[in-house]
Amino acid sequence: MNYTTYLFDFDYTLADSSRGIVTCFRNVLTRHGYTEVADEDIKRTIGKTLEDSFSILTGVTDIRQLMDFKQEYTKEADTHMTVNTVLFLETKSVLVALKDTGARIGIISTKYRYRIKELLDLHFPTNFMDIIVGGEDVKEAKPAPEGLLFAIKQLHASKNETLYIGDSTVDAETAQAAGVDFAGVTHGVTTARELSKYPHWKIMSTLDELLENKEEQSPIFEIEKPICPENDTTVSFRKKRRISIWQIVLLLSLIWLSYEEKERTDSFFFAFIFLLTIWGVLQKRRILPDKAKALITPWWHPCTVRLRAFRLKLIRGNETPPITNETSVCQNCGTTYIGNYCNRCGQSRNTPRYRLSNALKNIAGGFFNIDRGFGRTLIDLLYRPGYLIRDFIGGKRIQYFRPFQTLFILAALYLMTVQLVAPEALNPKKATQQELQEEKKEKIISAQKKLQRKLKKATSEEEKKMLAITLDDLEKSLEKIQEQSTKDSATVTFNTRYEDKEEDFIDTLIENSDKMEDKIKQFIRQSPFLTKVCNLLISWGHGNKAFHIIITLPLFAFATQLAFRRKKYKSNYNTTEHIFIQAYIACQLLLLSIVILPFHGYARISDLYELPWWLMFSLFCLDYKQLYRCTWWKSFWRTIIMFIYSLILLILLAVLATLLAGATFYILQP
Repeated sequence: MNYTTYLFDFDYTLADSSRGIVTCFRNVLTRHGYTEVADEDIKRTIGKTLEDSFSILTGVTDIRQLMDFKQEYTKEADTHMTVNTVLFLETKSVLVALKDTGARIGIISTKYRYRIKELLDLHFPTNFMDIIVGGEDVKEAKPAPEGLLFAIKQLHASKNETLYIGDSTVDAETAQAAGVDFAGVTHGVTTARELSKYPHWKIMSTLDELLENKEEQSPIFEIEKPICPENDTTVSFRKKRRISIWQIVLLLSLIWLSYEEKERTDSFFFAFIFLLTIWGVLQKRRILPDKAKALITPWWHPCTVRLRAFRLKLIRGNETPPITNETSVCQNCGTTYIGNYCNRCGQSRNTPRYRLSNALKNIAGGFFNIDRGFGRTLIDLLYRPGYLIRDFIGGKRIQYFRPFQTLFILAALYLMTVQLVAPEALNPKKATQQELQEEKKEKIISAQKKLQRKLKKATSEEEKKMLAITLDDLEKSLEKIQEQSTKDSATVTFNTRYEDKEEDFIDTLIENSDKMEDKIKQFIRQSPFLTKVCNLLISWGHGNKAFHIIITLPLFAFATQLAFRRKKYKSNYNTTEHIFIQAYIACQLLLLSIVILPFHGYARISDLYELPWWLMFSLFCLDYKQLYRCTWWKSFWRTIIMFIYSLILLILLAVLATLLAGATFYILQP
């Protein structure tokens, strides 16, 4: 059947908000003593009104008390709902595909309209939906057809061309009462068998099946066989165009540039651009023929299901353990209690005997002051850093380690790793003049060998001529170094090589800076307290990795705030929260630096991290994509803008420091 209007339920149909709903219900129910309600019981009420849900879960029928529950739930939802709600993997592509065909789309839900719009604005342009009908827009909630009929009237649609998609029997009853066709989706807790008892056009496992161009079917009451990708040969509404010849030429050119770049330098810039380009082509174009795709689909479909489950796992993270109803006796104070922790002293019910595994954990905790959540924080920083940061800023802090404490511990672990892998990096020796000349000589000889190899491969006369000139220059430089090495180093008078009668501006500035530094030191020495504080800061800051990283956090925080300041990202993070965000990102980079250090075999102690620039850029893109829930493309460009802002701010700070130094000099000048 050809439908022109598609109206969707929201919870468990377009988005998974079960985690937020369970959290809000749990907080309200626990506050009033209803601690025995299971999470599955709460999930079974999704789609009903809040009053009905609380009545089912608690057995309360008093209207006033149910309204109080509803008000408390609304306050909890303001904090926990949006951050714990995620769109299903196929939701965005399906809605965009339907929109591209000219269909009208809308949402009919018992959830408040502003809360639905708050989430949709994170993923879609403004006014993407043709209509949104929330619980505050109707007098009678579902299964009453008021909201559905209101949407059909506002969109000037006919019932015959309207399809309502939902996940529960309440949605099926709503469609039946409104006289429109119904399509069920088994995202939620309602099974296909339960949905098939109602008149329906189709029962789907995912929303992707909406894009299958089936022949017109009348409503039926039984579903004989689930529709699976392997036995479906229909054509989708939105058929991707095949890859063009220009895109193939572009990809081949990037491959060639990547190969040439690898031969000449150790950079991966063109390889990175190639990966981004091929990702964009795969998203927008069809590379494989239809027959090849039909052969691959039955094998690839299980992988997509697992990828979707993994993505939901990334977003959700580790679930909070349920409250146990078993009675326990506290081993510390002897109090009998129900739950995971003692009500009197707070000790956990899980206090096992010391064995090798928990003994090592206890020793490490005493040495580094590591509390519960440190290991989980490190693991999450590796594969879901943006979602971890989002959870921590949103209020889920008990299960994660604090960012600055994590940063200091990782800095200590980094120094320990450097001490084992490359101890000479911590105490570098100053190279003598002879060692520097030898090092320079080795570099010139290495460059000569590379140029000679290129000269053999060169085909054009111009390239051969340029390479020959470069080789001659290197040979002359090598001769100069050899001549210099034969002279007695004691006779070298570097300070008197250039004797100018007139002092230039740079010499004056250096001399004035030295005078100003002497005056400041003299002023500090007059106070014993200031002398001790200054010596402490110098000794603590010298070689302190965490201190050097912390200095850069405000710079990146302010630059990120500027790059993601647009309303469509809906972050609402203030400057202080951005500093904590950058602290976690720094922890991620430092953790990977520790991991990669043994493979390097050397340490760049003067650098902030041991990672190459392209890897750090990729990690920033990943973090921002997960944190702001944007696409890879938007995250890529916003990351570039962030680094541009960082560079501008760094230049402004340098100018400001120069002006302050000049002002201080003139103030202290006699």
